[in-house]
Amino acid sequence: MSTFIGFSFAFVCRRQSRVRLLAERSPSGYNFWVPTVASKLRVKVLFFGRIRELIGRAEEVEEVPEGTTLGDLFDRYAAKHPRLAGFRNSLVASRNQEFAAWDTRVAAGDDIAFLPPVSGG
Repeated sequence: MSTFIGFSFAFVCRRQSRVRLLAERSPSGYNFWVPTVASKLRVKVLFFGRIRELIGRAEEVEEVPEGTTLGDLFDRYAAKHPRLAGFRNSLVASRNQEFAAWDTRVAAGDDIAFLPPVSGG
């Protein structure tokens, strides 16, 4: 009987120390570990002209990590549609109906457009 009591006491001590360690390192204040979740932003992406033909649709909603730039977003599409990569130098990017540099960061709810060159008379 004393062996059983000793075993159960040791088990309880080990278990309590493990719970205490979890609570001590938990930034949430709870006695379990809560992982950090990266923020995702939802943006609407619009395609025009030849780009729309390559992508196969006029618009779509994309979720991107916080800190994503217009260039990063275009690169994501170029990875999905390799023929798109050749158009980067001739495209203009816009954010919320204003021309923007490729290093402009996107924000939640933005309307992003990749515009091909326009010719006409």
